[in-house]
Amino acid sequence: MEIMVKRFDPQGRLLLPKEIRERLGEEVIIVDLGDRVEILPRKKVDLTRFFDSVEIEELKEWEELKGELWSE
Repeated sequence: MEIMVKRFDPQGRLLLPKEIRERLGEEVIIVDLGDRVEILPRKKVDLTRFFDSVEIEELKEWEELKGELWSE
């Protein structure tokens, strides 16, 4: 972990070092936590890997599973 002190430019922009920009990619998620801000990489998730992990035989089972997933 490295700690850096940076200043905003007159337009309010913050320049991140090239190495960090390359790690984060083209799009980021900015999370405002009140007393601090976090910058997270936005990565596309491949959901197809989960398709074969659950077997559903009836629609009723699917509705139960969906209810359990949404309640967490």
